[in-house]
Amino acid sequence: MNVIRKVDQFISIRDDTEEDSDKLRANRDLKPTPPRERTWKMYNYVVVWFQSAFGVSSWNTGSSLMKATGLPYTHVIAGAVITSFICCFFVVVSARSGAKYHIGFPSVARATFGVRLARFFVFVRMFVAALWFGVQTYYGSRCFDVALRCVFGHKWYNIPNHLPDSAQITTRLMVAFLIYWIAQFPLMFLHPKQVRWFFTIKGIIMPIAAFGLFIFCMIKGGGPGDYDIGIKVEQVTSQGNEWIRMINTIIGSVSAMIINQPDIARYSKKPRDALWPQSIGYIPSTIAILLIGMASNASIRKAYGESYWNMWDLLTAILEHEWSAGTRCAIFLCSVSFALGAAGTNIFGNSIPFAADLCGLLPKYFNIVRGQIFLGLLAWAMVPWRMINSAATLVSFLGSYSIFVAPLLGCLLSDFYIIRKGNIHVPSLYIKNPDGIYYYYKGLNLWAAAAWVISPVIAIPGLYRSYHADSLSQTASNIFYGGWPYTFIIGFTAYSVLGLIFKPPIYPPQRADTPKTWEYLAETNGFFEDDEYINGVGYPGAIDDGKDAEDDCSDEKCELRVIQSAVSISQG
Repeated sequence: MNVIRKVDQFISIRDDTEEDSDKLRANRDLKPTPPRERTWKMYNYVVVWFQSAFGVSSWNTGSSLMKATGLPYTHVIAGAVITSFICCFFVVVSARSGAKYHIGFPSVARATFGVRLARFFVFVRMFVAALWFGVQTYYGSRCFDVALRCVFGHKWYNIPNHLPDSAQITTRLMVAFLIYWIAQFPLMFLHPKQVRWFFTIKGIIMPIAAFGLFIFCMIKGGGPGDYDIGIKVEQVTSQGNEWIRMINTIIGSVSAMIINQPDIARYSKKPRDALWPQSIGYIPSTIAILLIGMASNASIRKAYGESYWNMWDLLTAILEHEWSAGTRCAIFLCSVSFALGAAGTNIFGNSIPFAADLCGLLPKYFNIVRGQIFLGLLAWAMVPWRMINSAATLVSFLGSYSIFVAPLLGCLLSDFYIIRKGNIHVPSLYIKNPDGIYYYYKGLNLWAAAAWVISPVIAIPGLYRSYHADSLSQTASNIFYGGWPYTFIIGFTAYSVLGLIFKPPIYPPQRADTPKTWEYLAETNGFFEDDEYINGVGYPGAIDDGKDAEDDCSDEKCELRVIQSAVSISQG
């Protein structure tokens, strides 16, 4: 037992609150982000969307929407422009709680659902992020496979396959996955406060690669013409339903990143840097990738007679039709760029949220870096090529994830904007005392749970019909295809009504008379004058004795303790 105890102490992350029975176990990454770790500036939030939008998954969004909805390209373009503004609005409003109070999703969720119930929603987000991490890694490896063919030619492409058909992957693709995984893995060691430089580099490279590929396709095919992508576009009987389906698809594709916003916004140097400046990066890049992807697909079909629905298939087709030293060099650079893009999207959309969630569930053993490393190792266990090649049910589940995420977002936004008017008492997020304002009933906000549970009910029949096409009516599917907006509205409305009925306390009992004006606590980081510092964050101007800072930053050279000591000396 002594050995086990010593091992446990060795791998445990130090926390000064672990012996306090009224406080929840936490660590540095679960607590509010201290000022010196808020390294993201305005331009970082602009380029992070450029690096995410110009990626493997986004290239054929427009063409896929034409195929799925039957709408002509003019409608798809108009819908994409409108929806990009809607998505940007949700990105900005979701980021505000993290930017103002310097806390991530696991902490924000505690205010809405209670300090215990929040763990369920944290686990759900973590589970899906892990699945998408594996899928995105596989996408990147497929682009990397094309790059390796450019270098080694037929010697790479004709590598003998020694794996059985049941493996659902060839030896060549397995080796490509391994090499790409090794190349991506060092990025898991980067903390979010450090990884911004990678996003900056990728945000510059990706538009160049995407527009370079676009220009080639335009020249080769002579332009998109009438946007013929090999499917018959008919005038559908109900364009309203198809428009809703299109809007739902576009919002659903970024719904996870909308939920993830507090995990990124908490690192902003100034709160305003993580808010409206994001629209500068999000709107133009989202519209651009949809337009150039549609046009490129239609144009290259005129040249080669076929539409290519995966980026690696398109790059392979160009390589085979235009084989030369120059083409190999150009496709190599393009393939590496999109493989790099997949890694950036993986970090932004999957590894950071997963690590933040794991940190929230097991703060004794995981911080964000440890969580990312664990997820990197977990990528193999998820065998993503099987998920993509054979697990149609799982892919359908991932596609339907938005009907559960949308009401979650609705509850979070209603709680922050309607019920609490932008006020979060940060110290109460880290206590488990029944008198805590986020404890509710034994740590569970039951009426928040009810609001979330009833929201997806309207779309579940359509989800069932997606697996059993002969059951129920088309109306069920139409509702399901608009699941995101429908379930968000229900979740937001239900939470608002129940919140106004039950009227949860906004401030601790001893502060009940504090004005409940908009973001009254935002200017004080969510603290009152007599609240103790947490992680070097507290009421502005208050003098901390240095103990908390010393305990919390022992692995960070105690810079905060030195600063606070200097302030004490200068004022003493």
